Amino acid sequence: MGVNTNTVLRALRLLRDEGLLELGRGRAITVTGTLEQVALVEKLREVLNVGRRQGYSSDDLIRLIRTLA
Repeated sequence: MGVNTNTVLRALRLLRDEGLLELGRGRAITVTGTLEQVALVEKLREVLNVGRRQGYSSDDLIRLIRTLA
């Protein structure tokens, strides 16, 4: 497809880090996430970005989320 192998591997690692893929031995890749999880991760990233721009630390944001739960 003309895509650099490093680009593909980087994308796979990002998806793994987000909990959407499980990388096994060899070429084994299992999808572990759902579209709903992807949407939620995107929204949480938005919240983190807004919070950080306003001076909140990650711990501050976690405490705030816990108070809302």
